[in-house]
Amino acid sequence: MVPFQRDIAKLVFELISFFGHDSDKQTLTNKEATEAFNFAARNGLVPWIYHQINSENYKGVQWPESIRQAMRMQYLQTLVMNQQKWKVFREIKAIAAMEGIRIIPLKGTALAFSLYPEEALRPMGDLDLLVQPHQVHALRDLLLSKGAIPLHVPISGIHDKVHAHISALSWQNIMIEPHQRLFALGSNMNLNNIDLFEHTEPIQAYPDVEIFDDRMQTYHLATHAFKGFKMGGMRLGWLLDIALILDKNSNNKDFIPSVLNLNPRARKEILAPIQWASLLLNEAAASNMELPFPNEMMFHKEQDAGKKHKIMVIHEIMGLPGLGNKTRMVLREFFPQKSYMDHRYGKHRGLALFLLYLKRIAGFRLPGSQ
Repeated sequence: MVPFQRDIAKLVFELISFFGHDSDKQTLTNKEATEAFNFAARNGLVPWIYHQINSENYKGVQWPESIRQAMRMQYLQTLVMNQQKWKVFREIKAIAAMEGIRIIPLKGTALAFSLYPEEALRPMGDLDLLVQPHQVHALRDLLLSKGAIPLHVPISGIHDKVHAHISALSWQNIMIEPHQRLFALGSNMNLNNIDLFEHTEPIQAYPDVEIFDDRMQTYHLATHAFKGFKMGGMRLGWLLDIALILDKNSNNKDFIPSVLNLNPRARKEILAPIQWASLLLNEAAASNMELPFPNEMMFHKEQDAGKKHKIMVIHEIMGLPGLGNKTRMVLREFFPQKSYMDHRYGKHRGLALFLLYLKRIAGFRLPGSQ
């Protein structure tokens, strides 16, 4: 089953799927190829498709030479950027280790150099680093002492404590997000009672670097994809990540149940993206879907992301333990600390600051309000 309606999206889905459609030869026009290239780029798939073409896995599709060259250029750009970011990660890991701080790379930082056959095939975004909660601020202070620059200011101290990651930094022109947990403390996808650092394995090519084992990696990738879905945006690249791990563990019938057992209360959030990714492995995988495959438009552009983010914030606040935590978070959503207001709006005091708070309150509408 190809879960898209538009021809270009269907084409890209078939190009990255693990099953073939080689019987029907198709020569793309420049317009079709450009649209397919743009859709693939939006979903982080151009290097992977270029790799498939070079592996003579054409799927019956003939590309104009100009688009093949554009793919080659993006492949090379991804290779250079990934190597640069990997170098920065290794430097951070080394200086952190000297202070006894253990780091696990997350998402693209881990996958590009472990799951994929070449490091250029999985574009890396920011450097997402998991640190033990009691060491996350020590890592931040260490990076600041080495020349890192703060990029954001937390809304409040309690926000910094309950969010998945503390405020981001820039180091060597790369954005660093130190994570203290996988999701906000009030999210049902957060693993509150599991030591994440016990679910790791070394990368074969880099034995000194630990990443999540396949079970935990699948949990993180699936729930991260589900969060993106709830925020109104999806990427086929996320589903390809999951599909590659599922294919790797295809002989283990207990693999998916073991992932679900990590957090039974989040069964839907784990299973739905796994089932969506399974469509890349098996044309008949669409039966008994936990949730319908996301709307195609979510793969083109985020849909109502601002509104959906506010809804997610409310759910995460309601999920926090203790009435006091909920109350403080709500108050700080409406009345952030002055340093945040200065960072966001410029320095204001007195009546001007009060008016800014009123503006913020007016703009934070509850779900369903007009």
